[in-house]
Amino acid sequence: MKNKYDIAVIGSGPAGFNAAVRAARLGASAAIIEKSDTGGTCLNRGCVPTKFFWQALKTKQKIQKSYEYGFKAVLQSFSFADIAAKKDKTVSNIRKGMELILSSYSIDIIKGEACFKDKNALVCGGAEIAADKIVIACGTRPAQIKNFAFDGVKIINSDDFLNLKEIPKSVLIVGGGVIGVEAAALLAGFGSRVAIAECESSILSGSDAEFSAEITKNLQRHGVEIFTSCLNALDDAEKYDKVLIAAGRTPCGGLFLEKAGVETDAKGFIKTDEFCMTNVENIYAAGDIAGKNFLAFTAQNEGATAAENAILGNKIKLNNEIIPSVIFSTPQAALVKVKDYSNYKNVVFGKFPYTASARAFIENERSGFIKCAADKDSGKPLGFWIVGANADEIINAAAQILKSGAGLSRETFFHPSLSEGLFNAYEDAFGKCAEKAFSKREN
Repeated sequence: MKNKYDIAVIGSGPAGFNAAVRAARLGASAAIIEKSDTGGTCLNRGCVPTKFFWQALKTKQKIQKSYEYGFKAVLQSFSFADIAAKKDKTVSNIRKGMELILSSYSIDIIKGEACFKDKNALVCGGAEIAADKIVIACGTRPAQIKNFAFDGVKIINSDDFLNLKEIPKSVLIVGGGVIGVEAAALLAGFGSRVAIAECESSILSGSDAEFSAEITKNLQRHGVEIFTSCLNALDDAEKYDKVLIAAGRTPCGGLFLEKAGVETDAKGFIKTDEFCMTNVENIYAAGDIAGKNFLAFTAQNEGATAAENAILGNKIKLNNEIIPSVIFSTPQAALVKVKDYSNYKNVVFGKFPYTASARAFIENERSGFIKCAADKDSGKPLGFWIVGANADEIINAAAQILKSGAGLSRETFFHPSLSEGLFNAYEDAFGKCAEKAFSKREN
């Protein structure tokens, strides 16, 4: 380990990892300071373990529905502890891969908790690390509810949930955002009695009403109770084996930012400009700690952008115009829309149900729909909402369509596919869809 680097990165999650690699590829000497496991929240306590459990649940459901294809498979009893062990192994293998990549670029991994000495120096475990440029990518942690502390046993957070070795008989989830909805789908799928308590009038508050309603219906179909406009959820805590608090995320602290003069907002997130630079010219911030999108893939982009701007000068601006979002409910759900969506005044909507899709029938995945919004005047697609199988993959194509700004055409979509529902929903917005039954309506 050196004591002086061109760039030092605090945190090895998606933002920090990409920042360090991009800097090294540009010829800079780089170090990552990580207080826990390489990979940050996404790999160890977020995206990856969540999706592993979701895939395990999907496999269980496929076995249970195998009779639809003429098989006589019977689901044997299973151990959730075995599934959790496979999850841990998968996470460990991915972590080793990330560490191998960092090593291949001669990026030092320094274990410990970093704090600022000044704007050009960090202290970690008693050692001082000097750097010309610093990227803060230390992420966030689960937010607590006032006067209701996590104990890791009865009152748990999302980290605790992903480390469960057995499925509790009953769980109350406080919070109906993405984390709460995904946890509810997994827990109910593996046999828990689950309730969601949400203080807003619907789960996934702020989403398209039809989108939220479909996800609500699917959760209820799988036995999840949903209580909305609920301001006293914790009064019923004793009725459940565990209470999962899914009340959002809060910034990781302990950096002594004031010693470097770095400014934060009222919630503690670091203020950054369009180049990912803080108010201190040699210090950048990327990922969740900057409080923008709270998504692994936008954090990856921010990390790479921050490093490139730090090494080469501020030349690259962040582009957050079109950002898809995915929810691993049962089935998956996803949405994407242009940033200036609300500025369009002549918007038309189209909807294509999975029940009208030949591929959905083939895959026995007939629940859900694809919804499209488009500008009637220009024909420009403005947004897509998907609830249904493979929504997490289809939304990538939808995002690229929106980014292009062009209309959709039949010959560019393979048949039979689920993604051709994007075209059919778009056509339906203009009253042209040939793949669904006619209904009288105004556009």
